[in-house]
Amino acid sequence: MKKVILLAVIAFMGTAVTVNAQKFGHINTGELLSVMPETKKAQEKMQKLQDSLNVVYADMIKEYNEKDSIIRKDSINWTPAKKEIKFKEFGDLAERVQQYSTQAQQWLQGKEQEVYAPVQKAAIEAIQTVAKTNGYTYVFTAEALLVSPPADDILPLVKKYLKIADTPAPAKK
Repeated sequence: MKKVILLAVIAFMGTAVTVNAQKFGHINTGELLSVMPETKKAQEKMQKLQDSLNVVYADMIKEYNEKDSIIRKDSINWTPAKKEIKFKEFGDLAERVQQYSTQAQQWLQGKEQEVYAPVQKAAIEAIQTVAKTNGYTYVFTAEALLVSPPADDILPLVKKYLKIADTPAPAKK
C-alpha cells in the first residue's frame, strides 16, 4: 500500500512539474527594429529634421566666420570704443551659436524619442503577441544574454508575424 501511495505521489509530482514547465525565448530587439519598415520611415523623418536644423546652424556659422574675418582684418584701424562694441557683438554671436547648437541637440533628442516610440511599441506588441501565441512564458532580450540556444530565438517568428521578409545573414569571411 505504501508503495502505491509513494508511486502516486511521485507520478503526481512529475505531472505537476510538467504542467508548470515554462518556455523561455530570446530575441535581438536591435535586429528586429533595424528590419522594421517603420524604423526606416522614422530614420528618414529624423534626417529631415536634422537637415533643417543644420541649414540654420550653417547660416549662423557663416555669419560667425564673416564677422571673425572682419574683426581680424579691420580691428587694427578701429577706435577702442568700436573694438569693444564689435568684440561684444562677436562674443554675443558666438554665445548664440553655442546656445542654438545645444538647444537643437536637446530638441532633436526629444523628437527622436517621440518619433521612435511608436516603432518600439509596435515591436514590443509583436513580441508579446508571438510569445503568447507560441506559449513562451518569458522572452529575454538577446543583447543581455551571454549564452542562448538558437532554437529559442523568436526573431524569425516575430518577423513572420510582422510580415517582414527574412534577410540572409551577411557572409562570414
